[in-house]
Amino acid sequence: MRFNDTGDPGAARGSTEDDGQDLPEDVQNEVDRVADVVDVVDVVAAGFRGPAWQQMAEELYAYAFGRLCAVMRRTDKLMRLTAKSKTLLAMTDEDRATLYRSASDREHLAILTLNVAMETFPQLLKMGGYDPAHNRGKDGRASRLTSYFYGRCGLVFPRVFYVWRAERTDRFLVWRAERTERFLLHAVQMGGGVLAHALGQTGTEPVPEDVGDLCDTLTAMINRLNPRDRAVWNLTVDGLSQGEIAAVLDIKVGDVENARYRLRSQLRTRRRSGELYVPPGVEAEWARTRAQAKARKTAA
Repeated sequence: MRFNDTGDPGAARGSTEDDGQDLPEDVQNEVDRVADVVDVVDVVAAGFRGPAWQQMAEELYAYAFGRLCAVMRRTDKLMRLTAKSKTLLAMTDEDRATLYRSASDREHLAILTLNVAMETFPQLLKMGGYDPAHNRGKDGRASRLTSYFYGRCGLVFPRVFYVWRAERTDRFLVWRAERTERFLLHAVQMGGGVLAHALGQTGTEPVPEDVGDLCDTLTAMINRLNPRDRAVWNLTVDGLSQGEIAAVLDIKVGDVENARYRLRSQLRTRRRSGELYVPPGVEAEWARTRAQAKARKTAA
C-alpha cells in the first residue's frame, strides 16, 4: 500500500496538488525513498529491516549525531531545537558546564537521544508523518528527511536528558562512595611500631627510648588528622610516591602535597618551640633522605 504525503492511502506519492508547487528534486527523491521503504514493509510484513531502511537509518544517525553533539555546547541553540517538545528543558549551570566541557557526555547523550527518536520513527514514516509538501520547515522551505529526523531528536531530547542526568548522578554517588571506602581503607588508625619500622629502628635490638617517644608522638599526630590526610600519611609511610598515592586514593597530586605540607608545618612549629625532640640519629637519616631526593631531582 502506498501513502501520500498526509498518510492517506491511494494517492500518488509526492503529490503537491494542494501545495500548488513541486517539491525540490532532492526532497522529492527522499519522499520517494520513504514510500519505497514503506511499500517493502507492507509487502514482506517483516518490519523495517531491509537494506534500504538500514541505509536510510545510517544516514539519519550520521546526520543527527554530529549536530546533536555540537548543539549541546550552545544552550541557545539547544533551547531552539527543543522548543516544540512537550517536555520543557531546564538545565542548571552545572549541566551546561558539563555538556560544554565533556565530549564523552555529549556523545553518550546524543546516542541515547538518537535511539529514542528512532524507536517511533519507522511507524511515523509509515503513517505519512514525513510530509514536506504541506508541513514546511524553516523559512517555508520543504525539509529534507534528515532535517525532519533531527527535529524529532529535539522533541525527545528533554526527557532523555532528565533520565541521563539522574543516571549520571547515581553513578557519581556510587563513585564517591567507592572513593570514600578507599580513603577509609587506608585511613585506619596507625598502630604502634609502624613508624619505628619505617625508620629502620626495629630488629633484635630494642628501640632507643628517645626514638620510641618520637614515633609515639608522630603516630598520635597522624591519627588525629582527617581521614584523607591520614590515608596520605599511611601510604607515605608505606613508601609510595606522591603520584602513586594520588592514584590509589583517586585524588590530585596537589592534594597529596597539601596533606604532607600541613603535617610537616606542624612538626616544624613543634620543633622550633621545643615540644618535639628529634634524636640525632633520626635527624641524620632524614637529612640523608632529603639529599637523595634532591640528587634524583637534579639528575632528572
